[in-house]
Amino acid sequence: MAGEDDDLAGLDDLGDLGDLGDYDGPLNDEGVPVAKEQKPPEQEEGVTRFEMLEYLNARAWWRTSSWTLIFTFLLWAIFAWLAVKRSEVYQAYMVQEGLERHIQSLVAHPSVSGVQLRTPAESSMPCHCACRAIGGTPPSACHVDIQTEAFDFVGLLPAAEAERVVQANGGMYPSGAQDMPPMTLDMVKTYVDAMLWVEHGFLPNVWGTIGGVVSWRPGLILERNLVIGGIRARQIRAETASLNCKVTSGIQAWYKIPCRSEEPASGTFGLAASANQTLVDSIPATAKQAYSESRVTKGVGAYDAIFDVERPLSDAFETATFLRRNDWLSEATRSLELQALLLNAEGGVFALLSVGFTFQFDGEVHTRVTTAVFSAQAADRGLQDYAAEMAWVILIFILFQQEFIEFGKHAYNRELKGYLLDFWNILDWISICIGLAIIVYQFWIEDAVAVLVEGISDLPRAPLPLNLDSNGYQDSYSKLISDALDIHFLFGYLQLCIFWYTTVITGRFLKGCLGQPKLAMIQTTITKGFWDVLHFMLVFLILFNNFVVGGKILFGNELMDWSSYPRAVITTFMILMGSPKFDDMYAIGPVSATVWFWLFYMSMVWLLMNILLCICIEYFSATRHAVGGQTPTILADIKLAYKEWKWRTEWRRDQWREGEYKACFIGSPYAELQEGLFENIKADDHLIAEANANCLGLRLHRRKKEDASVEGVGNDASPGSVPVSSLELRRLGCDALTAEHLIEDCTSFVEETNAQKQTTRVDDVRHFVNLLRASKQRLEVQCQSMEDGIIDDQTALEECLDRLEDSMREAVQGFQELRMTGVDSLAPPISGQGGDMKAALPGMLLAARELRDRQEMQERAMPAFRSTGWSPSHGQSPVPPALGDLSDWPPNPPALLN
Repeated sequence: MAGEDDDLAGLDDLGDLGDLGDYDGPLNDEGVPVAKEQKPPEQEEGVTRFEMLEYLNARAWWRTSSWTLIFTFLLWAIFAWLAVKRSEVYQAYMVQEGLERHIQSLVAHPSVSGVQLRTPAESSMPCHCACRAIGGTPPSACHVDIQTEAFDFVGLLPAAEAERVVQANGGMYPSGAQDMPPMTLDMVKTYVDAMLWVEHGFLPNVWGTIGGVVSWRPGLILERNLVIGGIRARQIRAETASLNCKVTSGIQAWYKIPCRSEEPASGTFGLAASANQTLVDSIPATAKQAYSESRVTKGVGAYDAIFDVERPLSDAFETATFLRRNDWLSEATRSLELQALLLNAEGGVFALLSVGFTFQFDGEVHTRVTTAVFSAQAADRGLQDYAAEMAWVILIFILFQQEFIEFGKHAYNRELKGYLLDFWNILDWISICIGLAIIVYQFWIEDAVAVLVEGISDLPRAPLPLNLDSNGYQDSYSKLISDALDIHFLFGYLQLCIFWYTTVITGRFLKGCLGQPKLAMIQTTITKGFWDVLHFMLVFLILFNNFVVGGKILFGNELMDWSSYPRAVITTFMILMGSPKFDDMYAIGPVSATVWFWLFYMSMVWLLMNILLCICIEYFSATRHAVGGQTPTILADIKLAYKEWKWRTEWRRDQWREGEYKACFIGSPYAELQEGLFENIKADDHLIAEANANCLGLRLHRRKKEDASVEGVGNDASPGSVPVSSLELRRLGCDALTAEHLIEDCTSFVEETNAQKQTTRVDDVRHFVNLLRASKQRLEVQCQSMEDGIIDDQTALEECLDRLEDSMREAVQGFQELRMTGVDSLAPPISGQGGDMKAALPGMLLAARELRDRQEMQERAMPAFRSTGWSPSHGQSPVPPALGDLSDWPPNPPALLN
């Protein structure tokens, strides 16, 4: 019976079949087990190597840019002071404005000069003649009374009578005797008009004479500007011939007027070229050289007439009158220029006055008045006066030394290509070269001014000696005028260098702005969009030039604003900027002006200008997106720099206390940290180049890596993603205090950067992937828990089924024995009869009943087995293989009764 009890005990364990897939955890409302939420493995906290490197690079750029801006500001301030102070801008403007306005206001007329326009015999004079009347002969020819009728007539008097009238009038012609109207500079229309203006307007004013009366010192203009030596009237002549005309030979013969060529004239002309020696001898000595090529300037067709201001005005009038009457200016003349060198001692400047007459091919005479002013104080300066120049030269030398050392380092490392491809290095060398050119031009001009001053001091003053060589004297101050023109020429190049230097200085200011994130972002936008803007400008200039040429063709014949290509460009650009002169265009051609105007506005203003705006906006948005949102303002950087300065001051104090004097004065607490971190993250040349580009280089690189990585740079197994520790920083060369300070500041820097970071599409996708990964991880945990529970229950079930199989085999064996022995009665056998089988029969029946119940429970548990991949095949017993071989079960029921 003990074995039977054990079998029953094993059958009782089948009650655990109802726990298939049981999960040791909470259940939801439907009884489904809920997996416990498991946190992902925690990552090591702290700033990474790349973030520390980005922070160090940003601070290094700020310090470098600050010194660059300070150096550039000093360079610019000294240069601006020198450019304004040494060029005498205010004095030059005042002298130039005064002289030009004065010359343009001069009026030429014989009544101003006080000399005759014509000889008395050539002049017609109005006379009053009286007729005899009732009262008899009048007392005089001009007497008018009630009995006398007087009338006027104009006629030519005999020479003797004309001379007597002029003498009776005090040497002046009577009013109306000279038929020349008052003439100003803008009224000059012919060669004769130009000579009349010079003779009866310009010369009397220079000699200080009005109506033959000396009113101020000869040679003094506007009471402060003294003419040096005299006036040089330079005529530029060209060779003339009919062959020079740009028409066919038949038309040339009909035209019969010689045309000027491009070749300058040479030799003598006029009376001086006459074969009649009497005519040659009749030329006054003061005017004879005017018909010969200039002795000072040769090969350009220059002919000079000289008017000595130190001699009487009568000599100047004699020369001017003779030149006018003998056609010194003719159809071969290209231009006439009155030149004079003036000294304004109160302003400390020289003024080179030029009054020009250009005789154009269309017959018009173009007049102009220009004044070139330059300092007269350069020759008298001492060494102390050059302090600003020396400071500026020292700054140029410091810049040259820095670039030379950097060039040497790159040459030693065989990296000259990278050095030469760096725009800022090229800009620095350009600034050095232009600075040296300015220095050379400045000293060249000052040396020339010193020579000019020395030459002026050697000139004699009135009264001139009788034995003075007139030609030598005139050549002396004529050469001074030419030297002044050369100085003005050099000064023009100096001004050009100054202009370009200001542009280069502006570029250096932009280089200094690369250390501030917001300013660097703007420059990055310009750099990235340069090529697109360049290609846009090609299209823009083609269309713009087309409208310029079209406007010149349509309106150039009648409008000055369109008459030449430069003027047409300026006019078209003004229309582009919103200042059209449409009324003038419309008056010439209403249809063509309207078509041109609207085509220009639709294509250039509305289309192309908006495309340019879109390009700029697109690149700025892309740059801002690449940076990752907001960047620190300049005020925030100044605040951070002040905090850093205070910490560095404390650090240097600690170095002093510890006796580290070299580190205290010239050392850096961050020395070699950046290079060490570059080595630790195994940075390539491209990354180092981006770090050297601007303060946003590493940030842009990190953002680019983040956009290219689904996981993000922080989750990649890269050396730059490893958190940096104080120990690592100390191994790179800094002390413990500096390491803790860096980690603290870098942590704040990263937090502020992340707080201003903008969410991108890549961030959204990465967040969605992380959510899917977390959901997958939770599902895996739940499935693993369920699988573990099922495996445990399956193991227990298999053990129970094994025990059941053993018990059933024993039962079947008992039934077999019963069938062999037979059964007489269900009643307990008599003692000693029926054997043990009869005694065990009731237990076997109970076991069979229990077996049926177990089979029903198995059927309910069958889905769990099917989930493991088991399914009964056709003709196979639905009993799982874990129940063992029960093919002989159940036995034939009638056999139980036999």
